[in-house]
Amino acid sequence: MNPPQGKVFDVIKGSVATVTLFLAFVYLPVVGTIPGLFASAPAVFYTLKRGRGTGLGVVLGSCALLLAIADPAATAIYLLQAGVLSMALPEFLARGKGGARSVIYAVAVNVSVLLAAAVVYGLATGADLQAKITKGVQNSINQTALLYEKAGVKGDDLKALNDSMHQAGQLVVTIYPAMVTVAYGVIACMNLLLVAGIVSRMGMPLQVGDFKKYKNPEPLVWLLIAAGFCALVPENIVHLSALNVLIVLGALYSTQGLAIISFFFQKLAVPVFIRLLATLLLVFQPMMVLAIAALGIFDLWADFRSPNKQENL
Repeated sequence: MNPPQGKVFDVIKGSVATVTLFLAFVYLPVVGTIPGLFASAPAVFYTLKRGRGTGLGVVLGSCALLLAIADPAATAIYLLQAGVLSMALPEFLARGKGGARSVIYAVAVNVSVLLAAAVVYGLATGADLQAKITKGVQNSINQTALLYEKAGVKGDDLKALNDSMHQAGQLVVTIYPAMVTVAYGVIACMNLLLVAGIVSRMGMPLQVGDFKKYKNPEPLVWLLIAAGFCALVPENIVHLSALNVLIVLGALYSTQGLAIISFFFQKLAVPVFIRLLATLLLVFQPMMVLAIAALGIFDLWADFRSPNKQENL
């Protein structure tokens, strides 16, 4: 049995670590972005180590610390950005759902809570959330344009830059729900990878599955096809909804494509520097994501990782 004092000490350590990571994200916008993405990791780890009571204690302790040294707004942001994920992800892992399903289910819970909070906030304050998002994007564009102007960009070049940024801003406002969902998925995956690495070194049992075998459910392709047709509908609400669904599904099939590539990298013993070059190409050439998503979709029929396909290589 775990002694109570050990659990209390873990709650304290987890809370301090969580608040440190989150405040780095809040007060160090550039440098603190990466550590801030792992604000869920301490609670996830201690939930897997000690149980959900300890994990909940870390989340509540983090909220208490944030209320004491920051403000209620920062605490609310923490809960929506990391707190819900801190409890949902290890819960599904403990139930034996595996890494991929646990991430998907946890993100679904987190996005649902975020949506409910947005609706409650909008009804309680009468605020237009869409207008706030649009204003925030516009302010970011204006600040970026000012930085370029101070750097010496003038005339037609500055105008062209402004036009391109405004077009990108309009797209961001349009696909904001999908971007948030995909971002939560990336954050959940990053936290899972970190915690799984720590847990494996400690010899704790945790079944996350083999990423190289990741495959989306086959019926999901019908939702992809339906969303593709709906995106062509001129009705604005239908078009926007379908577009956001397409982006989320595209992320899922890109994940399957990456799993296929990882499978063949290992099978063919591809050197590390080639893998690094492929990763850099993916980072600096976003259009490659479309090719990887297409690979994931085509896997439905080609089944690249089946034993028969491997024997024919």
